[in-house]
Amino acid sequence: MSKGKEQIGLLAALMIQKGITQVVASPGSRNAPAIIMFAQHKSLKLISIADERSAGFFALGMAIKTRNPVALLCTSGTAPLNYAPAIAEAYYQKIPLLVITADRPKEWIDQGDGQTIRQENIFANYIRKSFSLPSVAETPESQWFANRIINEAIDRCRYPEAGPVHLNLPIAEPLYRIELNEPLPRFRTISIASIEKKISPDQMKKLAQQWNGAFSKLILIGQVAEGVNISRLLTRLSEDPSVVIMMETTSNIHHPKFINCIDRVIDGIDGAEIEKLKPEILLTFDGAIVSKKIKALLRKMKPEVHWHVSPDPDEFHTDTYQSLTLTIPVSAGSFIAQLTETFSPVTSEYHLNWLERSSVRRNLHHQFIRKVEFCDMQVYDILFGKIPEGTDIHLANSTPVRYAQLFDLNGKQHFYSNRGTSGIDGCVSTAAGSAYVSTNPITVISGDIGFLYDSNALWNVNLKPDFRIVVINNGGGNIFRILEGPSDFEQLEPYIETVHQFNVQGMAANFGLDYFQATDKQTLEEMLVRFYDYSHGKAAILEIITPNILSANVLKEYFKFLNS
Repeated sequence: MSKGKEQIGLLAALMIQKGITQVVASPGSRNAPAIIMFAQHKSLKLISIADERSAGFFALGMAIKTRNPVALLCTSGTAPLNYAPAIAEAYYQKIPLLVITADRPKEWIDQGDGQTIRQENIFANYIRKSFSLPSVAETPESQWFANRIINEAIDRCRYPEAGPVHLNLPIAEPLYRIELNEPLPRFRTISIASIEKKISPDQMKKLAQQWNGAFSKLILIGQVAEGVNISRLLTRLSEDPSVVIMMETTSNIHHPKFINCIDRVIDGIDGAEIEKLKPEILLTFDGAIVSKKIKALLRKMKPEVHWHVSPDPDEFHTDTYQSLTLTIPVSAGSFIAQLTETFSPVTSEYHLNWLERSSVRRNLHHQFIRKVEFCDMQVYDILFGKIPEGTDIHLANSTPVRYAQLFDLNGKQHFYSNRGTSGIDGCVSTAAGSAYVSTNPITVISGDIGFLYDSNALWNVNLKPDFRIVVINNGGGNIFRILEGPSDFEQLEPYIETVHQFNVQGMAANFGLDYFQATDKQTLEEMLVRFYDYSHGKAAILEIITPNILSANVLKEYFKFLNS
């Protein structure tokens, strides 16, 4: 083995054995031994991305798409700190990442050595677990310790819940004393047996009795990874007239009997309607909810019974709607499967009442859209109708993911969004990472500020030719003209909205991407045809210039029209 670097050889061997095949590495010196040793093994695919923040989100996007752990590898010092936004998103979205940070040996921390900070437990508040390997693993005891630590670190990416794990890797000098083409070292794999968690028959019988005795049940589904798998089971539950099923764009579940556009349907509910539409039982699943309106409404309704389904101990007492009565610690699919075996339809008008309201709002929506002039609202209507079927669409924060909640989407595209922490940073990089491992073409829809904030996503030779970036440029953070409050203050433009004059076309040229621009409905429809011509063989950007004040006013008028 390469003298003093036995722990790196063990790490490579166990990563391969446990199914980690992708490593996103950023250039550096302290992590160079790991890069060199990993690259010797064909089973490990190395991807080089210089900017650590972008690299973190790129790896996140890969893991979101594959649901398999992806390794990150960076040098020491401030480099690991740039991973923090992506790690936080991975933690709250439950995405498996193995974050490997090269470090100085422990004895050199706080001793004035260059590029050295306190890296152990650096991500303590948003990591599944942190580990630190020995800087040298030459003795049988230190090799046993390294072997055990690496096994646990990789397994913790998946069990008991998926998420990011930090593995700090101190490397002693000399850094470049490495034997090339050496075989994998001897290692020992520690495995975890797979189990299937279910509610006990006695407990399920009690829950079924409570469920079947209620005349109004509301199921609310947010960003659920297994959405496609539970769609059929939810359809069976929707046959019960006392059951209403609501989901968001990122749920990727579609059915004519489901409420798909929550904000459009519930806006303006008050007074007597609250009592009419209030559920006796609220059933929710782990997974982010975008809609602030449904959170506020359910807090006002205060259902008598709220069941929350999540196998994650960190969420056992998450009381988002201030009505939690029971946590069910199994997966969404497992619980719904058991519930469908025990439910009995109940005579009720609850489902009908919600569908009638949904139908009225749908008609009003189409009336409004037909009359609207060119602005953000019209742009989203055109995009969702014209983006090719089979495309994965990544919705950036803040406005894109919110606008998507207002449109009837037919399931011909699959939607993703970084709603774990809902930050604007890294949305384009995440989509680029997903595109890298996907067989589907991928489009990211971003506002101008989100795109500019993550512009280093373009500094990447791994962008696939069918990767498409749509930038809706209204000259600033238009979300602050939409949210109630910020527009009332004179500080909006200089300090809050982030007004800018940056040139997206120049960025596209600098990084070698094709560029298209649209400034009205006609040019947008024309450009979309050219934009989605993949024969050009390049990733591409479509910049859509929209008016900021008009776009904000139209959205406000939209909700007034729904309640007229």
